[in-house]
Amino acid sequence: MNIIRIIRLLGVFLVFCLIFPSLNAQCNQHVFSSVGAEKWTDFEYLDCEGNVHNFGLPAGGYTIIFCADIGTAFALNGDGFVYPLLTEHPSYASCIQTPPCQGDFDGDGIVGAGDLLIFLSNYGICEN
Repeated sequence: MNIIRIIRLLGVFLVFCLIFPSLNAQCNQHVFSSVGAEKWTDFEYLDCEGNVHNFGLPAGGYTIIFCADIGTAFALNGDGFVYPLLTEHPSYASCIQTPPCQGDFDGDGIVGAGDLLIFLSNYGICEN
């Protein structure tokens, strides 16, 4: 009976990891700038929740910072530019940082027993 219950819980753990792939998105602060640009520039990026954002900056020196999924921030047209910050800018809220590995809830780089224990510790009947 206990083996069947453990197999079911492992199944739930695997389904949880497959259903929520956005937990594994890597976000970082990106600088969107028209400093030195001679044309209006339209930008696009995907935020940490997977929503697409489009906006424009006029020529002549505007810079803003947003958190975006790595590889999804770019200039659509114009001569402005985008680059990810290597370290988080202290004046802005933290980007969502998630484990680098799907199902790695403890952030040790391995999906193992510790991750299953974290998942199971949150599994069960909710108390009011």
